[in-house]
Amino acid sequence: MNRIFFVSLSILCCINTCFGQQALTDSVLVLPKTKAAETSFLKSSIAPIVLFSASAASWNQREEIRRFRNRYLPNFKNHFDDYLQYAPGLMVYGLNAAGVKGKHSLERTTVSYLFSAATMTLLVKSIKGAANVQRPDGSSFNSFPSGHTANSFMNAAFLDKEYGQYRHPLYGIGAYTMASATAIGRQMNNRHWVSDVLAGAGIGILSTEIGYLIADKIYKGNGINEPFSKKYLPRSEKPSFIGLNIGIARTVTDDLNNPKGNINAEHGFGMELNGAWFFHKNIGIGGQFAFSSFPIINDNYRYSDPDITEIADHIYTQPTGVRYLHLGPYFSLPLKRGFSLSANLLAGKSIGADGNIILDLKEEYQAIFNLVEVPYFKYKPKPTTSWSTGFSVQKLLSRNLGLKAYVNYFGSKHLFKVDYLSEIDPDGKYIYSPKNEVSIRYNHIVYGLGISALLW
Repeated sequence: MNRIFFVSLSILCCINTCFGQQALTDSVLVLPKTKAAETSFLKSSIAPIVLFSASAASWNQREEIRRFRNRYLPNFKNHFDDYLQYAPGLMVYGLNAAGVKGKHSLERTTVSYLFSAATMTLLVKSIKGAANVQRPDGSSFNSFPSGHTANSFMNAAFLDKEYGQYRHPLYGIGAYTMASATAIGRQMNNRHWVSDVLAGAGIGILSTEIGYLIADKIYKGNGINEPFSKKYLPRSEKPSFIGLNIGIARTVTDDLNNPKGNINAEHGFGMELNGAWFFHKNIGIGGQFAFSSFPIINDNYRYSDPDITEIADHIYTQPTGVRYLHLGPYFSLPLKRGFSLSANLLAGKSIGADGNIILDLKEEYQAIFNLVEVPYFKYKPKPTTSWSTGFSVQKLLSRNLGLKAYVNYFGSKHLFKVDYLSEIDPDGKYIYSPKNEVSIRYNHIVYGLGISALLW
């Protein structure tokens, strides 16, 4: 596990080393020349070369690194990496739609992105087919390189070029942090080796550099926005914004966090996209789309059915989570030196995630059933009304960028329909029958950091 985090930190260090100085110089408008673009491309290729080299160097150590994962997170399963890989790219278009200009015109930005995506897809698909490396979970032979990681770092480099190198370096830092989290997630989910994600990161950055080099050839000096003014606006302005929050989620009810029970929720994570339009400097209206996920620990659970205890070592419950869509009022109080306090009180709908409670079969029964695990229970929550409230402290880092520390409280109560496995037919199809319905409160807090794009 330590090595996994060391490698992930190395990814960020390599990126910051290679791109940090460039972010300072590229904030000034300079019409690109062919030789200058080629020189910039060569300098920017250092990061991919370092990542490719790290991938090769880690090849013989990948099994050992995986053993650390299996020791500390043997049952980790979560889909956050399926969604987080797209977040930096979506932010570019979200900021443009909100009127926050990036380094290039929307047309030139889109052309650069399309060439980057095409290059990334071609490289990943070609290498996967040629390498034919088995995934660590044994599910297929297309592990190397990691497509999720390549896509996430391509999107991260895209956001960094348009906003990190133009408006504020924090855009780039946030982008590469999300990309690194995706890479870590691919290893935690046992879908990729460390060498896969290192190579994927290199491919993603290189693909973006190629996409922008092609766009430079096509557009030359056209489609470049004016140098960005980083002056702060007066505190009297209306602080409309769009933002992204990432934090730690902790349950506050015994339904999910009961020390005396057999099934408990561990600390999870929360993500949130939010935004508000302020019609007054202190009052606005907006909304949030949030997601919270909690790993479930049930090592102490024991079935009374002797047939179950005979064939299974223990059970595993997939992580549980809830999605929220809320609307309501937002409040802001500007302070001195670019600080501000904000709060909200929102309500709307929430939808819980479907999941399974899985039996891990004993070794002697794996051969009999030709299965390693069996989804014994299936649960499906019904949508319900929900509410949330939050408080944050924000510091303006530039005219249109703020960094915030926040705390949110979410309240919802879901009715779960639970089915149990009653039969496996001759074709191997699982047949489920209704068991009961369970009501669970998902009240929890999420605290962490966020970034906001101010729409002055």
